[in-house]
Amino acid sequence: MLLKRVMKQLPLYLSILTALAVTAHAGTGAAGKMATPMTEIDPFGQITIGGKFSEDLSTGYADIITGLYRTQDSALFINLRGTFGDDNAELFSAGLGFRHHLSDAGLIIGANVYYDQIESSAGNTFQQLGLGAEVLSKWVDARFNYYIPESGKKITGSFVRTANQRTVGQPFVNGNLIQQNVVNRNIVNRFNTVEEARKGWNAEIGVLVPWVEQFCELRIFAGGYSYDNPLGGEFSGFKGRAEARITQGITLDAEYWDDEQLVAGHWVGGVRVSVPFDFSDLCSGRNPFSGNVFAPIKGTTLGGRMDEMVIRSHRVYTASGAPQPAGTTVREKTTPVTTGVKAPAPAPVAPPTDGGGNEEPPEG
Repeated sequence: MLLKRVMKQLPLYLSILTALAVTAHAGTGAAGKMATPMTEIDPFGQITIGGKFSEDLSTGYADIITGLYRTQDSALFINLRGTFGDDNAELFSAGLGFRHHLSDAGLIIGANVYYDQIESSAGNTFQQLGLGAEVLSKWVDARFNYYIPESGKKITGSFVRTANQRTVGQPFVNGNLIQQNVVNRNIVNRFNTVEEARKGWNAEIGVLVPWVEQFCELRIFAGGYSYDNPLGGEFSGFKGRAEARITQGITLDAEYWDDEQLVAGHWVGGVRVSVPFDFSDLCSGRNPFSGNVFAPIKGTTLGGRMDEMVIRSHRVYTASGAPQPAGTTVREKTTPVTTGVKAPAPAPVAPPTDGGGNEEPPEG
């Protein structure tokens, strides 16, 4: 299912990148003195198909990198990526990256900027800006990525909470009855559940494991992260990653995050297959594919990493925020209750009368 969704997006990406490659290739003649056309240096660009798997989520993705302009030591490139999860969430990224190879220092330094569009599992759309920097070398790699949401809170659902109140008024006289008003209130509070994109950063630094590198490129990374928690505070902690490039085009990796809420599990495993694909060759009528995916990695040069996939966190999507009040309805019913009967007024007493036969005469 995930693979079908990934492959469904490939024709769109290919058509966009073909148009970009035609434009870039057409402009190389006018700027020939400033830079060498990419087709005269090395093939540049990759298509990567991969997947990531954790306890609560599986995702697949298609990632395409193609060059816009390149000198002998520098490359300006476009990066498009689509990520699809079995929770029906999707992430589409379009980025512009730059890498420069400092051959004397044995380093590649890079910077990138991305526009990310998140389609959440609740059907909401969020936009965010991503900024990144990277340093690559034979023995040490380092990366930093920062994510800035451009969208606010959006509704995912609603619920109600009800409460009943009963109050009794002061006694009053109604005719010959003593009564009190009993007021029953039914209070209905409505709330909306909401979500928002996460603002935050992650960083890592890793080393190539010696001796093992003669068989495969095994890199061990350690780093940290910090993302806003809409419910208060933040998610921050340690993240680790192991990446094993076992052939020229096949890479296995495993990640650990302190906060499983961010990536749907503490542990995330992954596999990806990268195929060299040069759009300028395609536009020139040459075979755009080069290299052998299954070729051993021995002899890989640092310059050959100029077009490798940019590592970002494509699993950190949205977070649920505190429920938002959406209105209150109060229904009242007043019922008079009789608590007693008014006592009747006492009967009047007749005054005494003269000449009563039972009266005793006064003494004297």
